Amino acid sequence: MRAEALQANTVQPYPAATKWTFSATNGYTFTEELVLYAEPSISWITDDYLPEEISAQALWEIWVDKQANYFHEQWPHLYRFGEVHIAWYVTRPQFTGIFESAPHTLDVEKQPTRRHQGARGQDFLTHYTDPVHAETGEELNWMRLPVMDRGWNETAAQKGGFVQEATGWKPSPLQPTMDVVQIGRAAGLYVPPLPD
Repeated sequence: MRAEALQANTVQPYPAATKWTFSATNGYTFTEELVLYAEPSISWITDDYLPEEISAQALWEIWVDKQANYFHEQWPHLYRFGEVHIAWYVTRPQFTGIFESAPHTLDVEKQPTRRHQGARGQDFLTHYTDPVHAETGEELNWMRLPVMDRGWNETAAQKGGFVQEATGWKPSPLQPTMDVVQIGRAAGLYVPPLPD
């Protein structure tokens, strides 16, 4: 058989520039491109630096030392050593205007700090209707929304951008955690030693 015959058609992320129509609770209707933004825990560490001051790899080392065991120490029944929580948001590709927690994530109901405080979070669907494709009317499949790229280099100084820049990795849509030991080792980067 030819290689082409063996390839199956698969569902892919929505193409760039796909527009979605949805309404705010006040009735205002939007037609916008939407993307997912992933924020690993304390990736705001980049707020204290500029790319010309510190490399993505050096930021990775500082960050992974602080985060590799944090969630496991706090909630050992929920997180293994090396698992870091990822918060998810829905926004526009320009990162303007719309910025809400993504629905269907652990952030809303199960994120440990919120759950232990008894809080139930709000998300995009608290403030807007379910988005539908602007041309076909198809309801949005949240798992097919593109995940924003983030960078940390001479042309990009984006919050958390050091993770993708140093590792070449970004999470799948709505992935609840990242394993910094697995990702760091695969990328040939520093990882802290596993606990005894």
